Amino acid sequence: MKTLTRKIVRMAVTLVLVLIAFIAILRIWSFYTQSPWTRDARFTADVVAIAPDVAGLITDVKVHDNEQVQKGQVLFTIDRPRYEQALAQAQADVGYYTSLANEKRREAGRRNRLGIQAMSREEIEQSNSGLQTTLHQLAKAQATRELAKLDLERTVIRAPADGWVTNLNVYVGEFITRGATAVALVKKDTFYVLAYMEETKLNRIRPGLRVEITPLGAENILTGTVESISAGVTNASSTSDSKGMASVDSNLEWVRLAQRVPVRIRLDKQAGNLYPAGTTATVVVTGKDRDRSKTSPFMKLLRRLREFG
Repeated sequence: MKTLTRKIVRMAVTLVLVLIAFIAILRIWSFYTQSPWTRDARFTADVVAIAPDVAGLITDVKVHDNEQVQKGQVLFTIDRPRYEQALAQAQADVGYYTSLANEKRREAGRRNRLGIQAMSREEIEQSNSGLQTTLHQLAKAQATRELAKLDLERTVIRAPADGWVTNLNVYVGEFITRGATAVALVKKDTFYVLAYMEETKLNRIRPGLRVEITPLGAENILTGTVESISAGVTNASSTSDSKGMASVDSNLEWVRLAQRVPVRIRLDKQAGNLYPAGTTATVVVTGKDRDRSKTSPFMKLLRRLREFG
């Protein structure tokens, strides 16, 4: 009798353990396939492509690649002597036409006062016409001078915002053309996360939901909030015009995969450039704020599965 009881107990315990394991696996599988999370997320930031508005030889470079800079800090300088001479020439033209205009103005005033009693109407009209022509030439010279001032000012390339210069491709003695991108500036305190969520999970995502972000290879967990969901995407196999929309390729030749849609996530706290733009992370939309110390063992297990799965 005792032996039979032990067998029944062992069978019951075994069935309970199997049932618990089955439920755990089912929950994990359900979370893996249906819950709003993804490993396809990337840190992103606002990036300014810095290109000079003037052409010439680079005469000085003040920064190094990946250096942190402040707004207004000088990055490099382009051939100031040439543009200083251009400004001096423009200023000389303004001086010349100013003197000529004064002379034409006196002459026209004198002839208008004398009137047709002392000279012909044609001579008076010619004098007035000459004054107007000179005034137009003076206005043109003044505009050229202002443009020369602007060009001289823009020979000094400055940082448009606080941030980090990256991909610096300028060297002293090199000739740079107008509009050629010389360096990128990653703006400080503009980092956010773009999570590429499967379309089947979008119904569980909405702006305002809380998010946990685990950078690849890091132990700490960042938090944030869903800011917006992309209103449209395209992919490489699409035959229609993308019209500037985000391109996310989710198709293989032999299988149809769920389209991924960018979800923008605002970070609760900026971390400088600790996680550079373009690096990857795992994102879980939790729906509410969570403290790491209060994270359940089940969630910890899921994180481990995501890291190694």
